[in-house]
Amino acid sequence: MIIKKITTGFVVQTFDTKEKRYLSQEFIAGEVDYETMKGEPVTNTGMLNDDGSEPYLPFTMLQPGFI
Repeated sequence: MIIKKITTGFVVQTFDTKEKRYLSQEFIAGEVDYETMKGEPVTNTGMLNDDGSEPYLPFTMLQPGFI
């Protein structure tokens, strides 16, 4: 089964008013929901590792100067 992991949250962007440029940004994760490709709610049970942990995929936020 294909499971979608949906994470809500917000982005914090830091801006330098003297230099007139962004210094950094980061994603702050909030609640997480899981659903099938049809949008039906499911648990994350099917994606857990043998030790009970969930595989980790970072929320890569490219920093200013790299985009």
